[in-house]
Amino acid sequence: MTKNILIPLSLVVGLTGAAFIISKPWVTIQHAEPIMVKGYAESEVFADQGSLTVRISEKGDDNGEAYEKAGDSLERVRALVDEVLGEDLEMVELSSSLSETKKLNEKGNRTNEIEYVTATRSLRVNSGKVEDLDRLSRKLYDLNGEGIRLTLSGPDFFVSHLDEVKIDLMKRATKNGRDRAEIMAKSSGEKLGSLVSARQGVIQITKPNSTRTSSYGIYDTETIEKVVKLVVTLEFKIGG
Repeated sequence: MTKNILIPLSLVVGLTGAAFIISKPWVTIQHAEPIMVKGYAESEVFADQGSLTVRISEKGDDNGEAYEKAGDSLERVRALVDEVLGEDLEMVELSSSLSETKKLNEKGNRTNEIEYVTATRSLRVNSGKVEDLDRLSRKLYDLNGEGIRLTLSGPDFFVSHLDEVKIDLMKRATKNGRDRAEIMAKSSGEKLGSLVSARQGVIQITKPNSTRTSSYGIYDTETIEKVVKLVVTLEFKIGG
């Protein structure tokens, strides 16, 4: 005698659904959370503005002599700047200072008698001729051989059209991120959904071939040639 065993339909449906979930558990996981990717873009740029500061120090027996010597040296610097850069430049004379150095007595202590006075005068040079500005810095150092006591700060090189570069990088980094997300989704047999969120990282402006990064961003001013880098973080829905 054959016995028929009746299995409730709800149990059959439940077992079938459970089997489907077990066979494809990643579907539930993938659908629960958006997919997160990073997009990257970089661009080689060349500085189109530069700046350097010349600091001259000359000694004299008194304030007048020291200041006059510093003025003569400053004029020699101005002439060299004009010779190298021509008209495409801006020269700004910065603050001047005078300092007295007192004589030492036989015990090595300072007295109230002045030994010499040091006059310091500074000049900042700005120009769009970045290659010539770099050459100027080397010629200015040579003036030390003529007895002119000077030090340099710079040259520093800057990119004036950074906003345009940033917009281009954002477009390219976002496309790069989306392309990566598409590859990940298709590799999982899914369709990439809409963008959930997007975050831009800080701009990194480095020397060529540099691997330096900073959470606050980097702006290298030492080189004329630079590389501007940008990372964006994107989140996309899966499916839908």
